[in-house]
Amino acid sequence: MAGNKLIYAMAACGVLAAAFLLLTNDSHPGKEEITFTNGRGQAVPVYVEVADDMDELGRGLMFRESLPEDEGMLFVFPRPGNYAFWMKDTLVPLDAIYMDENSTVVGIVQMEPCIADPCPAYAPDSEALYVLEVNKGFSERHGIELGSRMTLK
Repeated sequence: MAGNKLIYAMAACGVLAAAFLLLTNDSHPGKEEITFTNGRGQAVPVYVEVADDMDELGRGLMFRESLPEDEGMLFVFPRPGNYAFWMKDTLVPLDAIYMDENSTVVGIVQMEPCIADPCPAYAPDSEALYVLEVNKGFSERHGIELGSRMTLK
């Protein structure tokens, strides 16, 4: 009889531990995971909001006071182009990582906040289909450079 109670107690602990792991692993609710393979062959995960409609593409990260180190916004455009970004009403300095249709990094631009007009426009030298905005310096800190690849999970 005591053996059965021990088995039930251990099973209950296992269920609780599994539930705890499921809850704590979802530390980025509502975000998609992408992964970069940097120049050193390391995987760098980033949890992103996806901007893929006109309102989201226009608003971006405006008015945000902070951005977690492992989060960003992924802009998905309908076709490759030379998309310029500006930082009007964006309060956080950002890296813009430009990627082509093969998800290869073709440009990285560092951008500063701007609250008064005129705000400069930041553009890469190459066409891109995707642009990821992350905290300024993220690319350098994580070894993301031209030729690095992004993978959607």
